[in-house]
Amino acid sequence: MFQNNPLLAQLKQQIEASKEYVEGSVKSSDKSYGFLECEKESFFIPPQEMKKVMHGDKVRAVVKREGDKAQVEIDSLLEPMLERFIAQVKFNKDGKLQLAVDHPSIKNLIPANTQKKVTEQLAENDWVVAQLKTHPLRDDRFFFAQVTQFICKADDNFAPWWVTLARHEQPREPVKSEPSYELRDELDRQDLTSLYFTTIDSPSTQDMDDALFIEPISENGTQTGWRLVVAIADPTAYIPETSNIEKAARQRCFTNYLPGFNIPMLPRELSDERCSLVPNEKRPALVAYIETDLAGNMLNEAKFISAWVESKAKLAYHKVSDYLEQTENAWQPENPEVKQQIDWLHQFTLARIEWRNKNALLFKEQGDYTFELNEDGSVRDIHIEYRRIANQMIEESMILANICAAQYLQNHAKTGVFNTHSGFDAKNLEAAKTFLLDTLATDENRAELAERYSAERLATLEGYCEMRRDIEQFGENFLEMRLRRYLTFAEFKAECAPHLGLGISHYATWTSPIRKYGDMVNHRLIKQTLLNQPTCTVDESILARLQEARKQNRLVERDIADWLYARYLAPMVEKNVEFDGEIHDVSRGGLRVKVLENGASIFVPFSTIHPNKDEMQYNPEQIALFINGEKAYQIGQAVRVKLKEVSVATRSVVGELIS
Repeated sequence: MFQNNPLLAQLKQQIEASKEYVEGSVKSSDKSYGFLECEKESFFIPPQEMKKVMHGDKVRAVVKREGDKAQVEIDSLLEPMLERFIAQVKFNKDGKLQLAVDHPSIKNLIPANTQKKVTEQLAENDWVVAQLKTHPLRDDRFFFAQVTQFICKADDNFAPWWVTLARHEQPREPVKSEPSYELRDELDRQDLTSLYFTTIDSPSTQDMDDALFIEPISENGTQTGWRLVVAIADPTAYIPETSNIEKAARQRCFTNYLPGFNIPMLPRELSDERCSLVPNEKRPALVAYIETDLAGNMLNEAKFISAWVESKAKLAYHKVSDYLEQTENAWQPENPEVKQQIDWLHQFTLARIEWRNKNALLFKEQGDYTFELNEDGSVRDIHIEYRRIANQMIEESMILANICAAQYLQNHAKTGVFNTHSGFDAKNLEAAKTFLLDTLATDENRAELAERYSAERLATLEGYCEMRRDIEQFGENFLEMRLRRYLTFAEFKAECAPHLGLGISHYATWTSPIRKYGDMVNHRLIKQTLLNQPTCTVDESILARLQEARKQNRLVERDIADWLYARYLAPMVEKNVEFDGEIHDVSRGGLRVKVLENGASIFVPFSTIHPNKDEMQYNPEQIALFINGEKAYQIGQAVRVKLKEVSVATRSVVGELIS
């Protein structure tokens, strides 16, 4: 009798209209309760309601207020935290399968079964990929998942690699090789095997993309410049655009360089053997002739040709650097030709470094941290490696070659895979200007700097480079690190645009086609122009996949490193080891300190810094912690930190500051 009662329907509408709804993310606690983190307020979630949700779920909830207290009743699921996820196998006392999610804040053990395609016999703590199948807020009674992929056994020492690759859906095997490879040449190849090409690389490198030959340019017996001949491996000569190898390379986009080994973009038969510019072997190459004056200025457009080359020597970075830096008992070139090539390339490099110092931007030396592994994957040591002169010789040659490729593609193909960077994010230009003025300006020069650092000028290549050179005069890392927060990300574009991070007006890489799919695309475009064939604008889907793959590879590298650091540092906790470090981040919960000697990231909770949390204020604009109104710690500040706690399971490293 009440089914169609208009008064009852009206009452229901009034009740519904009076409810206070909020949307937010669930944050679990160490107890059975949790919190709903909304945009402006945080609400208590009682234990009974927490049974319906999981940490990270985005939900809609009804607020229940009693006086000055408020809690929520979960209404509906907006977005689950889990769909596809990584987990470790567990079994309850009845032997039924459960999954422990690989996430530090998710404590739920989820009942599960396995897909038929998963044939491995699962054991306690084995690593798997799973899919969430049911959720209490999807009209289901409980959480339930299904194992869709076996990753590795619990005792596999290489679990950090296999689990991380599975998490980011990256392949762990090289591309499948073809039974045979045929050289498909449309261009006539010039024979340049008589030129004394050399390679300089790490001793263990197998996939050698580039070889160099250099000679002076002279007029009337006087040297006027340099002729650099850059030979780049030519894998596209073996790979049809419709082949499976091409499709796989387009999906992978990059060779994945991981601690201990790499996962190549191409089959190893191509990357490490048939295409690699190994010494004393004739190889197909795409070659650029580049001419500069003695000051490093380019004299004309680079000339590209298809050729045969033969590297005469494989040289090692550290040996060439020892020779040029005249270290004690240094390696010496094995013959006059090698010595001449090294010496000439060294002179050329010094000119190009000076050119970039005046006309572009030089990289600030940071050093790269390298894991030295034992055969079982355990970390023996962590080294910091700096770019020495031999590294700079190759770096400067490749940068120049990529500048030339961008010019050539712009002039002849009207498209390409261009590496671009617009500097500061457009929405941060005014904030960057304000920060620069507040930090660098005095009463006397404020008006001048306001024009120099105007938003319009900072958005230009000239203005950005000018600003970067200004801040290099200050020794404080705070300037560099604070400005970094205003930057946008580098992008791949099909049309030429400046790369402000390099201080270059046009840049397109083609020097690593064994390792980068975008370089393969640029090779094909250069070849098409040499054949006078029409070119098509690079497809946006290629650019989008390159962007996505670059991000994925960086996440893989970071996650594996976090795991290895935890393994490496865990035995040091009992020894109360202390490190010199630098604050790399300040957040609401604490400081993030980078250890200078090994690159590890240590979290320092605010609770260990000052006993009264009400007297501490986090300032996100200055990326600093204030105590009683005084700035105590800020990004870029040097500190000393003691290791306090390491969890390999959650890959977390916690420390405390040493006064």
